[in-house]
Amino acid sequence: MSPIITQPGAPAHVHPDEAARRRRDRLARATAGQAEAALAYLSAIDPLMFEIAMDAADLAVGEAPRDEAAGDEAVPVCRRCNRQVGIFLDHGPDWQHFNGDWTTAGAQEIYDPGHPVEVTWRLPGENLATA
Repeated sequence: MSPIITQPGAPAHVHPDEAARRRRDRLARATAGQAEAALAYLSAIDPLMFEIAMDAADLAVGEAPRDEAAGDEAVPVCRRCNRQVGIFLDHGPDWQHFNGDWTTAGAQEIYDPGHPVEVTWRLPGENLATA
């Protein structure tokens, strides 16, 4: 039996790094309309991949992913000072003033502003100074 000798040739597939570079370059050349159309198409053919891509884009530009379903949900604030308030069971069942984000995973700092909490509810983005 004779050995099989293969002839050198070009690889059947482009190297993954080269393919990624080509996609990155193509994206850099895309207009805003092309990028929007590409994302709209991606959202139609693979909704999960669309969500992953949008979350990754939010992280890349330093923005927290926003849950559109929760966008109309009112949040608790103090009527007196218009600052955010919440209940932190580690500190008791009462409302507390705090600094931080609105997520349970974020870092919150509870503080005493010198007055008791007077809870009212506001929509996100609502001007608290005039509400």
